[in-house]
Amino acid sequence: MIIIWIITSIVLFSIIVLIHEWWHFITARKFWVKVEEFWLWIPPRAKKLFKDKKWTLFSLNWLPIWWFVKLTWEMPNTFYVFDVNKKLHNNESLEKDIKKWNEVFDKEWNKIWKYELEEIFKKLNENNASYNLSNKPSWQQAIIILAWVFMNFVLAWLIFTILFFVWVKPIWINDKIETDLELKIIPTKQQAIESWAIIKNPGVILYPVKWSLAEKQWIKKWDKLYEVHTCDSKMLDHVICKSWEKAKIFRINTPEELIKIIKNNSWKNVALLLNTRLLNSKEKNEYNSDYLWWWFRKIKIWENGKIWAYIWEDIIVNKDFEYKFWIIKSMKYWLIETKNQILLTFKWLWILIKKIFNPEKPQEREEAINSLSWPIWIVDFISNSITAWFVFILIIWAIISINLWVFNLLPIPALDWWRFIFITINWIIEKAFWKKILSEKTEWIIHVWFFILLIALSLIIAYNDLNKIFNN
Repeated sequence: MIIIWIITSIVLFSIIVLIHEWWHFITARKFWVKVEEFWLWIPPRAKKLFKDKKWTLFSLNWLPIWWFVKLTWEMPNTFYVFDVNKKLHNNESLEKDIKKWNEVFDKEWNKIWKYELEEIFKKLNENNASYNLSNKPSWQQAIIILAWVFMNFVLAWLIFTILFFVWVKPIWINDKIETDLELKIIPTKQQAIESWAIIKNPGVILYPVKWSLAEKQWIKKWDKLYEVHTCDSKMLDHVICKSWEKAKIFRINTPEELIKIIKNNSWKNVALLLNTRLLNSKEKNEYNSDYLWWWFRKIKIWENGKIWAYIWEDIIVNKDFEYKFWIIKSMKYWLIETKNQILLTFKWLWILIKKIFNPEKPQEREEAINSLSWPIWIVDFISNSITAWFVFILIIWAIISINLWVFNLLPIPALDWWRFIFITINWIIEKAFWKKILSEKTEWIIHVWFFILLIALSLIIAYNDLNKIFNN
């Protein structure tokens, strides 16, 4: 099953990125920019598939983690050649010398022949061709680079609108990021309780550690604790306290409440009001009144303020819960959900960066690094999902589409937003000073190096995900 879900996650992410890159492809064709190659996944190349009528090569590569559209401009043609004064040519000076039929030399000072110069001149003309992205108006470049914004929103809009109209349930409870954002797909625990997506029952569940104080006092696995009774007397008993009014009664609804009371009563006796299981109960986690009885357990707390038992809230999933709205409300909640998912993703990224580069505690950095996940996290996520499989896949499509949008908005070279910034800055500088701040070659070198770093990071995160899944 793990292998099946890993393949599922790869296919799922591939389709999302395919839509992302396909829209770059469509808009580039719309503005007559040449698309040299459409990569299916990341090189090294496994196989050339075919060339279409407009000479775009479609190729299949080995690393199934991304798709990529290569436009004319991303690697401008440059040549390592010299003039008669042994000065290295740039493209502009080389073009002038070729037009004048001046002599041009290679690095070993061999003269370059006429037919070779003609080939070089053709390549130089490609840099100035009308189908080169860098020669298009800045507004066209911006549309091509940011075309994915439209597709990401369209995909999220279609999925969320349809699901809110038909039916959908939350897929997970957000217990990692504190937020007041209204979220329906991944709500906070409090939001889920308020909407009745999950039901919080009174009390907490105990599971004593073997040979622990709790087990020695006959607390059994799955016992439900509702109240803790304490008394000023060190020998707590109903009789010793004289009356119930003199005993302090603490109703317990969260693990934190119980932990605090136990710690505050070190070396004292307390009474625990339990709904305990009878020996003939067959269902280990179903609390039926036919099998349960109320019982007080008197227990003396040790000096360290512990009874050594696992503890958690009694929360169950409401299997009948679902969101279902009319079409207008469905579109409204799509907008709210998309906006808040974007804001939540930005918040998570900010928390992650702070924990990695400026942690308050040493273990925060390690926790943050371990929390980095690639789409393979879907494998583990699916196994713990609280909604249906097919619906889950659709929701993940929408959420990853949104996250891909956020990821591409990061000001990192090799990502689309950074390219948009480059286009904008170059346009402003060119208008003011008639010269670009960075040449296409310099920009290409920056993008390539960061692209390699991103791929390396992706592979490390993917390995980390697989390692965690198989270890679990």
